Amino acid sequence: MGPFEYMILFISFIYTIGLTHLLFAMTRMLRHRRSLIFSWPHFLWMLVALANLMGNWIGGYDLHNVEKLPLPTIAIGLGFSILMYFQCALVSPDFEEGESYDMRAFHERESVTYIGVIPILVIAAMAVNYLESLAYSIENAARQNLLVGAMLPPAVVALLVRRPWVQISMPLIILVLLAVNFAVFYPVLEKVSGR
Repeated sequence: MGPFEYMILFISFIYTIGLTHLLFAMTRMLRHRRSLIFSWPHFLWMLVALANLMGNWIGGYDLHNVEKLPLPTIAIGLGFSILMYFQCALVSPDFEEGESYDMRAFHERESVTYIGVIPILVIAAMAVNYLESLAYSIENAARQNLLVGAMLPPAVVALLVRRPWVQISMPLIILVLLAVNFAVFYPVLEKVSGR
């Protein structure tokens, strides 16, 4: 087992717990659909969290050919995975005893928190991409910052403007940017020999 496999195994547990929060909340919403008050903005931000989780996990594959991973790289990876977990956990209602299935009220009450994680993630991702490009000569890392940076304005606008059309259009813009990122940088994962 190489350093990448060793590190990604541990970090994958954190990503898995974040995914579990999302899937559990979605399952509860589906199960209680008759009493659920649906919210498109909340649902779209849940999809953003899911796509972001997938994109960042797949983005970690950029390090698969690295021979040595120093402790700062591991710490950055761990910190980033914890931020991803926060995004997933905060956007996922707990549905504990007494909590309603009113997703509109949940979005009104909690959206600043779960949307607020996104600018932090974007800035962190841009810094990580830049550092990866310098330290490991990963070409994709620096080029991804164009798309990653484009996610910052919609997140900030969604934090500042509470109008329904903004709360729907901003996560849609981020989802499109994440889809383009997948299509351009990770259409296929492959092992490149000779490195």
